[in-house]
Amino acid sequence: MLVGQYHPEMSALAAATRARGASPNSLGGPGSILCSFPSPTQTNYGQLFFIEFFVDSFIGIIIWAVLDPANPFVAPSSAPFIIGLGYATMIWGFANLTISTNLARDLGTRIVAAIFYGGDAFNDYAAIAILVNVPATIFATAVYELIMRDSFAIIAKGANVHEEGEDGLTRHLTKTGTIEQGVSNSAGRGGFTESDGSYDGRKQETLPV
Repeated sequence: MLVGQYHPEMSALAAATRARGASPNSLGGPGSILCSFPSPTQTNYGQLFFIEFFVDSFIGIIIWAVLDPANPFVAPSSAPFIIGLGYATMIWGFANLTISTNLARDLGTRIVAAIFYGGDAFNDYAAIAILVNVPATIFATAVYELIMRDSFAIIAKGANVHEEGEDGLTRHLTKTGTIEQGVSNSAGRGGFTESDGSYDGRKQETLPV
């Protein structure tokens, strides 16, 4: 659709790019409107790899943090704005160094660039732009799940062991609000029992307000 709308302008740009001895699929050519191409001075593909890997890992950690139900700092209504801000931060910081951030965003447009302006759209950098976000996202998921994720949700699911036994566990869950949340959910589902009510009453009597 983009190429169809601006075909005269992009064709003129392609002719001007060829006239100065460059490929249309290069920085400043019409192919760079569709997908990312490094500048002629960016010949260190290792650097380009690590830039892309960091950017994609950062975005992956933000997305995983937003999806974490145990994260108290993110409401569902704010999730799109937080993810968008994460993308914007990486674009503002690293777009001039050549990034793609997304296989789905880069591959389709690179195919279009290859159709209209030549197969050199799939140059040596294309593998970085298309593939690096996959291991980077897996790395970000592992970092968040193994290091950054809150353990309260795991405890509430039943993996509840405390060094001081049941009393210590009850005290810990009460301080974190997990018990109150569980009782509220039970009441909302119609599963509030007399034992739950008596426990809640005892808890209010023993805990300071």
